[in-house]
Amino acid sequence: MPLTMTASARSEEHELALLLSGRCRRCAERIPGGTALRGRPCPRCDEQTLPTSTDREVLHQLASERATVRLGIAVAVVALAALVASWVPLLTSLLLVAALVWLRVTLVTPALQLLTPQRRLVSRWTLRLAAGCFVALSVLVLELLTLIPAFGALAKVAISAGQVALAGLFARRYLAWQTEREARGVSVAFWEMGLLVGWMLMLLTFTAASVLLVLYALQSLGLVQGFLAAPMGGH
Repeated sequence: MPLTMTASARSEEHELALLLSGRCRRCAERIPGGTALRGRPCPRCDEQTLPTSTDREVLHQLASERATVRLGIAVAVVALAALVASWVPLLTSLLLVAALVWLRVTLVTPALQLLTPQRRLVSRWTLRLAAGCFVALSVLVLELLTLIPAFGALAKVAISAGQVALAGLFARRYLAWQTEREARGVSVAFWEMGLLVGWMLMLLTFTAASVLLVLYALQSLGLVQGFLAAPMGGH
């Protein structure tokens, strides 16, 4: 009996893992976005995905738990790497970008597979533009700290880890909100698409300010003059 229960539990875990990756739990073929969260059958083998609301809630919780674990890994790695990179201009910002890319691959992309095409498109661009605004704003903060010799380097370690945690928390909660609405069959609201324009304007503003600040930071450290003078000295 225990062996039967163990085999059954393993089979259920395997089926949930397939559904989390956007595949049918019987034929393992890819299923359209929103199929599992809305309890629709697989279009290829007609297998029921998650027929009850309880099953769909379990899938939603598993997706959130997996996202939390991966976010914790990203925060820890950035904090350790920032101990070395905090003394170099732009390097901490590049670490932040790398962490956000990793979160996109491991946290965002799997969650988007659970959504219908329209909701997936809106969610993807909302998170992309929000991440762009976040990176530009983070560059403003981190490169200002570069100008403060001792305290700035130590502060960048804590702030960069906190920034990754904040960005990941926003993405996780936003995707959890979208998957919950998907499971309840709520359509994408018009204001969600209009919000993309606001994110775009914020991104342009923060990016322009970040570029100006990076140039100022490099100039203050004498790196711009050194770069411009190098060809003249060699010539």
